[in-house]
Amino acid sequence: MEKNQYLKEMAKGNYALALTLLDAEIQKDPNNPELLYNFAICCSRTENHKKCLQVLEDILNRYEKFIERDNIYRLIIYSLIHLHEYERALEITDERLKVNVGDLRLLSFRAHIMEKKGKIEEALQIHRNILKLKPDYINSLNSVAYLITQLPNPKPEDLAEANSCIKRALSRDLNNPSYLDTFGVVLQLQGKTKEAKQAFQKAIANSKKLNSIILEHLEKLL
Repeated sequence: MEKNQYLKEMAKGNYALALTLLDAEIQKDPNNPELLYNFAICCSRTENHKKCLQVLEDILNRYEKFIERDNIYRLIIYSLIHLHEYERALEITDERLKVNVGDLRLLSFRAHIMEKKGKIEEALQIHRNILKLKPDYINSLNSVAYLITQLPNPKPEDLAEANSCIKRALSRDLNNPSYLDTFGVVLQLQGKTKEAKQAFQKAIANSKKLNSIILEHLEKLL
């Protein structure tokens, strides 16, 4: 088999196959941090976040000069969030923000952790600050819109902001199911039931697999 075939499979999104190929490579070269790093990525993409975390922590402990350390910390935070270890994820995020001030991905992680901890307004403010740094940051455009819909009593001006943000996100990714779902919720809160139904239906049509949350949103309007 051609060397680094696992990279080609990763590029194609075949992470389960890439894991098998990487495992064979690691057996031959167990002290190669690049192999271990790619193995961790594949673990993450196949939702084995616990194994991903173990491998990444091993790399940090054994290879202090490995070039991908910043990305390793980001992936560690991502894994901890999926494992619902929010306090530890927050601690590492804040430590990395001291090193990489203004890192948009780290700020996004911090907002996501705040959301998971039920601190919606704090999460919303982080995303608003991100948009001040980068007005076209698509993740924050969607997140601002979504988080506004989670406020207890969003004001008309809040919903107008949400509408503007999600439309900007959709202008860049018109068929994204998550963005369409957010758009549907915003429209629903604005009393535009027909348009909301259409957004939810389009979101479902563009989903690769049935999304129970989007379906639930649609069913509430039927």
